[in-house]
Amino acid sequence: MNSMKKNCKESSTGRQITKWYKTKGRNNLPWRENITPYRVWISEIMLQQTQAKTVVNYFEKFISYYPTFEDFKSASEEDVLSLWKGLGFYRRARNLYRAKEIILKKFNGKLPNSFENLITLPGIGKSTAGAILSIAYKLPYPILDANVKRVLTRLFFKTNSNEKELWDLSSQILDKKNVDDFQQGIMDLGATVCTPKNALCGECPLNKQCISFSKGELPTANVKKINKKNVYLEFEIYEKNQKIFLVKNNQLGFWDGLWIMPIAKTKQLKTEIIHKLSHRNLHISFANRSKDELKSEGKWFDIAQLSKLPTPKPISDKLSVYVQNFL
Repeated sequence: MNSMKKNCKESSTGRQITKWYKTKGRNNLPWRENITPYRVWISEIMLQQTQAKTVVNYFEKFISYYPTFEDFKSASEEDVLSLWKGLGFYRRARNLYRAKEIILKKFNGKLPNSFENLITLPGIGKSTAGAILSIAYKLPYPILDANVKRVLTRLFFKTNSNEKELWDLSSQILDKKNVDDFQQGIMDLGATVCTPKNALCGECPLNKQCISFSKGELPTANVKKINKKNVYLEFEIYEKNQKIFLVKNNQLGFWDGLWIMPIAKTKQLKTEIIHKLSHRNLHISFANRSKDELKSEGKWFDIAQLSKLPTPKPISDKLSVYVQNFL
């Protein structure tokens, strides 16, 4: 009897989230229109570690170039990286390209609709696979992104919860009859109401059953603190005849596959700008060099080509200044 009451409560929770989503959710997000497995896949990769408001313009631009998987077939890795410019976490873009190639060779150009096959693709883990299966294919698979973790942690007051326990809870509260709307709803609930700070508990559809709300205490999911490393980089600027010399990075351990200026072999700790990555703070400076000093292997680019190249944001910003000076 207790188990039956528990299951009724949990399924009721799922239905409440679905109902809330249909009236209060972010239904205007572009990847929630004309839903296809391809569009869900692209959006879910972009949304990894990135807020929806940041992703909107990148998603719309990407889809304008490649509206369907059929259009995406011919894209090169550099094409994908170029469209990703400024979005960060470039490994996602490289994984997207690699996954596309595997889908073409192994799955006959069709995004898999099974969990076992999806998680074999680069960039797709358990939660991303669950999102694709539930939103695109309407199959009852759980998800556990940061927003969902926070909702579950507070709803059930799990102050020392582990991943397995949260996965179980995510599965238990699924609204299996409306799993696509439910999943988008619980993600929206965490993103717009059950926020990390200043949660809007009065607007939450679950506040009457939320244990944390009844206690007046809002625990957060366990987040491992990252001790960021300070990295100092000086980039060398070589210019001739309205051309800039760039190299394709293969030595930093980040920004792989992107075009950058040669890195100076210096230990001077100078800083013009600080660019923050997930695990590093980059202290960046630039130095003009004579083309006669150039020893790196790379390529000269006309200023008209620069805006189309996949370059990290600090390099893009610096190049845009040079382009303006040439015009």
